[in-house]
Amino acid sequence: MRKALKAATLMGLAAALIVPVSPAKAGDMDMGDTKITISGQLRQRIEWWANRLGEDMGKEILGTYRARIQIKAQLADGVTAVFTPQAVGYWGNNGQGLGLDSDQTGDIYMHEAYMLLSNPFGIENVIVKMGRQEVNLGNQRLVGAVGWSQAGRSLDGILVGYVAGDYGLAGFFYGKLNDAVKNLAWGVPADADNNGGLLDLGDIDLYVATWQGNFKPFGIGGTYEVTDIFVNLAGDANINTLYARLTPVFDTDMAKIKVNIEAATQSGDSPDNKDYGGYFFSVGAGADFADMTWSPSVFVGYDYYSGDDDSTDGDIDAFWSVLPTAHKWLGHADVVWLGNFYSFNGSGLLNLENYPGVTDLYFKVGVKPAAKIAAHLDFHYFQAAEDAPLGGEDNVGWETDLAVKYKYSKNLCLTLGWDHFDPDDAYVAAAGLANDDPEDHIWLQADLKF
Repeated sequence: MRKALKAATLMGLAAALIVPVSPAKAGDMDMGDTKITISGQLRQRIEWWANRLGEDMGKEILGTYRARIQIKAQLADGVTAVFTPQAVGYWGNNGQGLGLDSDQTGDIYMHEAYMLLSNPFGIENVIVKMGRQEVNLGNQRLVGAVGWSQAGRSLDGILVGYVAGDYGLAGFFYGKLNDAVKNLAWGVPADADNNGGLLDLGDIDLYVATWQGNFKPFGIGGTYEVTDIFVNLAGDANINTLYARLTPVFDTDMAKIKVNIEAATQSGDSPDNKDYGGYFFSVGAGADFADMTWSPSVFVGYDYYSGDDDSTDGDIDAFWSVLPTAHKWLGHADVVWLGNFYSFNGSGLLNLENYPGVTDLYFKVGVKPAAKIAAHLDFHYFQAAEDAPLGGEDNVGWETDLAVKYKYSKNLCLTLGWDHFDPDDAYVAAAGLANDDPEDHIWLQADLKF
């Protein structure tokens, strides 16, 4: 019994700090010493752009879906196997049911497939997770599973974690991002391209060492994190990111006060002997008023991602955010995020020497007018960190995001969202837009979990 409780504690702490929560509640089946747990998720989303940046006409209505099923087998001696096949795609791309054998049919593929060992070889407080898995480091600033995406992100690798009681979790993760790469779903710095072409990149390896914990032993709420991320690109370019986060929470008679402080610095070198020196920081504070009518919450913050103002000085000063869940932080419209606001060099590689960086001054407010209804309103003001790459322009634009959630049942959540982005001179110049008309994105999502 003690060993079983220890294993449960390890898995619980790991889920809270580094392993994403299971997508749904589940039904169980007992098969002797093996316990099979089945859970799943069906998510449907309808999106409409009332207008598109730089276009006079709006885009058509778009429908997408995610269908996941998770099978978890708890075996003997603290061994667990997890399989999460999924299918994602666009509405109408299966030939209306007639093209089931065509290339228009959404493929089913393995989103997760890993084994989890608790207390391996009798070593207490240790977990080992091997295989394809979602990885969320802290608040997903640098490595996240991108939950908004219907496909999501999972990494192939191995996680070794050590749980140190109430103090936290030490973890090491090795991941293979690409092997004999032919297509990237995320950008890599152009300077890693030693041979002049995307097809020459070959291996890309990710190494993560992290210490994550909570402030419970110190008598307050909140969490902290210190993480080092090393990426080896094709064996000849190296980028190291050292990151720290403090999010203390203080309970008062009026409200729960939240503080957020984050910072990261990068080092490394490229094949042509250019040094990486990007940096990032974020500061913010807010409060949750749980005892007031509608339980309002507010938060104000400022994010800074460095850019490069001189592409000829031999240094690369723009910050590269590795594998972030950018949608969570830089506006739900996904217009300004670390990826598509970069300048590309034509081969799909990020040209950090011409990237202006971005700053985000934001304000968030949330209310809960009824037991089953919650609403969130966010405001963002974006500027370029460096205006030289944009011809002296630094005002990127304003964004407003509104989301209203309705808990239809214990398993089904409905969300109606509206994202409005009003571009300014810097964005118009960077994107080469024909005009500065705003963009509106309206979406409806049904998320069913079981």
